[in-house]
Amino acid sequence: LLRGSHFKQCGMGKRTGKGKSAKAAQAGDRGEAQMRLNFSGKFAMRAEKRARMKEEKDEVKKLRDQVAVQSVNKDKAKEPHSIVIPSGDVGKFVKRLVRDYRRVMEPNTAAKLKVMKRNNIRDFVATGAVLGVTHMMVFTRSEMSVNMRLMRFPQGPTLTFRVKEYTLMRDVLSSLKKSMVFEELYKSAPLVILSGFKEGQPRHLGLVQTTFQNMFPSINVDMVNLASIRRCVMVRYNEEDDTIDIRHYSIKTVPTGMSNSTKKLLQSKLPDLSRYKDIADYFENPGHLSDSEMEEESKNVDLAQDLGRGCKKGGQTQIRLLELGPRLTVELIKVEQEIDEGEVLYHKHVTKSAAEIAELKSKAPRVKKLRERRRKDIELKVVRKLERANDRKKEEAEEQRQIREAAARKQAMATGQTEEIENENAKDREIAAQRERDEGPRGGGEGQNEAPPFKRRRRNEEEEEEETEQRTMKKSSSVKVALKKFSRRGGRGGGRGGRGGK
Repeated sequence: LLRGSHFKQCGMGKRTGKGKSAKAAQAGDRGEAQMRLNFSGKFAMRAEKRARMKEEKDEVKKLRDQVAVQSVNKDKAKEPHSIVIPSGDVGKFVKRLVRDYRRVMEPNTAAKLKVMKRNNIRDFVATGAVLGVTHMMVFTRSEMSVNMRLMRFPQGPTLTFRVKEYTLMRDVLSSLKKSMVFEELYKSAPLVILSGFKEGQPRHLGLVQTTFQNMFPSINVDMVNLASIRRCVMVRYNEEDDTIDIRHYSIKTVPTGMSNSTKKLLQSKLPDLSRYKDIADYFENPGHLSDSEMEEESKNVDLAQDLGRGCKKGGQTQIRLLELGPRLTVELIKVEQEIDEGEVLYHKHVTKSAAEIAELKSKAPRVKKLRERRRKDIELKVVRKLERANDRKKEEAEEQRQIREAAARKQAMATGQTEEIENENAKDREIAAQRERDEGPRGGGEGQNEAPPFKRRRRNEEEEEEETEQRTMKKSSSVKVALKKFSRRGGRGGGRGGRGGK
């Protein structure tokens, strides 16, 4: 009693509250499951509404993503695509030039295209038109120079250039003190810069300008993202010597209006602080920087968009061009109306009068028919050549069969079993005739109940295997009999020879 009263006085008696924790404790004491919080009808409706709205938002987001992907694919399909290939025996340096020029045309080019010796220009023309290729560049080499042909699919024209000078990408990069090359540069198409082309210029120069401009995707100035433009291709026409220079650069942006030390930190570059006692010296004494870290001479521009790494909208920024290579100096030689054929619209070294041009135009349909006839004649010659090769193979197989039969006949005459060999040959002829009948065209009537071709083929193969086994067994038995007879005769002759001498 004293103990119970003491507990009550100290407030340590059994708790009789009816809170959530007490109810849960009582339920646990009785061995029942814990009470769960059940929503009323109002809260359940709200939860269902939220789940339904979330599902609708997810569906709308998926539809928007699908539409965006489809629009991007349509835009990519409209963009120009190119193929750069060598033709003929060009040597290792021109092959390297082809690989470098594919880097210039990325990402809308076949960067890993393999060219076999049996491939010709017509194969690429037929395949490229189906795959959406718009331009093809073909590099060839002659005894005098390296040539470059630029073709517009699918109907032309074809521009033929003579490559006067070229420098590979690795040689350009090795000659620079600073180089900026990484894979992010080649994920977007380059910007095309045309220089030296004027209004009122000759028609062939206008065609060159339009062709180079259409080889790369067009840019919408109002919608373009400046951060995606990382490279540029410069095409410059030199009026003095009538040549065209092609250069390839990477674009680098550097913020201005601040010290070089602050600029390096904004560009996420870790400086070398081993020569400084305090971080303040790094910002206050920019003269300690090396020559390579000093600011180069370039023009400042006001940015219309944020480019990141310290280049903000409205701020002044320096634009620097770092050459990537390759370098090409080309000279336009000829312009043809179609792909590798057709009327010659311009030739640098050949000039013709109006009468000669009219005569050539009148002869053009006849020349085209002759070319088509020659092409068909060449195809027929190839087919005939293949047929003759197959006939030659059949004749050789027939000669080998006759030689084997003659050898088997001689062996049978030696062993005295000519009738068996003749019977086997007759059976072989019957099997061949039956095979020809089975392989012939099947019609209605009796042919409807015949076995399928693969079953007949399997059955014929099994029959041939059984017959070959029987023939080999017969031949082996006949050879054994002949050997026994020969050994008996040889034993007797050997006895006589023993008595009589040799």
